Amino acid sequence: MNKHEFIYLAEKYAAKKANPQEKLAVNIFFKKLQEQETPLLDLGQEKRDKIYQRIENEIYLSKNSQKKFWQKIIASAAVLFLITGTVLLSFLLDNTITQVASKGEKKEIELNDGSKIFLNSGSKISYPEDFKKDRRITLEGEAFFEVAPNPEKPFRIKTGNTNTTVLGTSFNINAYSKGKEKISVSSGVVEVSSLKSPSQKIKLTKNMQLVFHKGKKTLVTTDTSSNYNAWTKNIIVLEKTSLGETARILENWFDIDIRFENPNLKKLTISGKFKDENLETILQSIALIKNLKIEYKTPKTIIIRGQHKNFN
Repeated sequence: MNKHEFIYLAEKYAAKKANPQEKLAVNIFFKKLQEQETPLLDLGQEKRDKIYQRIENEIYLSKNSQKKFWQKIIASAAVLFLITGTVLLSFLLDNTITQVASKGEKKEIELNDGSKIFLNSGSKISYPEDFKKDRRITLEGEAFFEVAPNPEKPFRIKTGNTNTTVLGTSFNINAYSKGKEKISVSSGVVEVSSLKSPSQKIKLTKNMQLVFHKGKKTLVTTDTSSNYNAWTKNIIVLEKTSLGETARILENWFDIDIRFENPNLKKLTISGKFKDENLETILQSIALIKNLKIEYKTPKTIIIRGQHKNFN
């Protein structure tokens, strides 16, 4: 978020006119303050005045009311200073871009270094506005990356539990569940490390996968990478996938809510591929294979029931 975007959103936020997406953007901005791990420090009035003066030099304030508004913002931010020890000015001039693919949609993003990112449903990435200076990405959810080569500036992706570093390659990262990240390489070389053990780095090449299970690493080499990035071609691949995980996938793809009458149904597994299929066809296929009942409470709320007594 650059300073102009922040000014606009902050004014709407303060006036209670921001929409949900704008509120989220402002909340993400201030959440970053709280996530910093710098030592606490005490700001005096002189320090606050200097910060305000630097901001005032950057932003032309033509109205007294606007100046008073910013004085209130700076005063409030000074309190955050005492709590987090974060330098306010660096965040006001922060040029971070956040892209969100809501449930039911997918996004293709081209960065200014030539790299491409395919963002899956229910996912979010953040990266610097001037991506050529710092090739760092923060990912929540799932994305497929086609990274433009640049040996001098490695491409780094941080998820909940892992760091992935590349120079130029294509690969998929599934980080919907923290501690259960999956990295699959389609081409080139990828270096992966756990945040808990950053010195222990594992290199992956084409058709190699690394799956994290709550910090324990399991290297998988039997599956082709095409199964992991099939979603970019609107293909759902299920390979002994639990119904609980299948429901999560469908909820993201179709923006729905799936509920199980009996929690034990979530443990059932299913295999199959669905290409460009609608939701009803997929659910009917699953119901037929696993002998289940599908009930639509509303167009977006679905109940899955078992046919047998031990599942009811």
